[in-house]
Amino acid sequence: MKIEENLTSEIMCRTSRRKFTEEEITIDEEVKIVEILDRINEVRGLSFKAVVNYGGEIFSGFHSYGLIRGCNSYIALVGEPKEKKIEEKIGYYGEYLVLKLVQMGFGTCWIGATYDHKEITEEISLDYGEKIYCLIAFGKVESEEKDGFEKLISVIGRKRKRIIDLFPNIEKIEENEKDWIIRGLEFVQKAPSARNKQPWFFDKNNNYITINIKENNGYEKIDKGIAMLHFEQGARSVNCKGEWRKKDGIWKFLVGDEDENTQI
Repeated sequence: MKIEENLTSEIMCRTSRRKFTEEEITIDEEVKIVEILDRINEVRGLSFKAVVNYGGEIFSGFHSYGLIRGCNSYIALVGEPKEKKIEEKIGYYGEYLVLKLVQMGFGTCWIGATYDHKEITEEISLDYGEKIYCLIAFGKVESEEKDGFEKLISVIGRKRKRIIDLFPNIEKIEENEKDWIIRGLEFVQKAPSARNKQPWFFDKNNNYITINIKENNGYEKIDKGIAMLHFEQGARSVNCKGEWRKKDGIWKFLVGDEDENTQI
């Protein structure tokens, strides 16, 4: 599945939401969500599954620490661990899903471990060999502005890293390439990550950009996939149509490469 949509406005306006209204998802909205999941699940190794209007139990009680309120719908990001690049795919296509939900007017939140893992087995049926990597909580929100509870959670998070922190060698880049690289990094600045650690760092080798990542509680490859989508969207917003390819064990952002065996 090649993502060619322009999701610039969704990236710019999206922010993590943790308090929802409990208003039910409509049938028409659910149908649209399922259509998006069907497209994503065409990607080898992915099997995203939706629970709509009845999934609130997994966010209640001790395991959620009260961090998600009023949410009755979520999507389990399910994949096959034996599939190559599975965690990067979870991040890349999971963030695509998040942006499509934002496009539909929903609030969203990436969830790593703060949910009832026992309760979810009653709602999500896994095929042999499948694993739940993360969840996307989603639903209606009262307004675009966060309330006091959500603002408090945001304050706990870290400030966004500067361009120079994400790409230490940015000053060495030739001027004719800086526009799309910086734009890609600006979009990465908007990307979510586990505990908001923003563990990515970029560099340029020969004719391609590389992305690397520091350890982040086991979510680093998922974080990498999220950042890869944001960088790709940013570069594309200034007419640089490159894609991420994994070659020689390294993720490279390449322009004009059509090798399907190496794409995410």
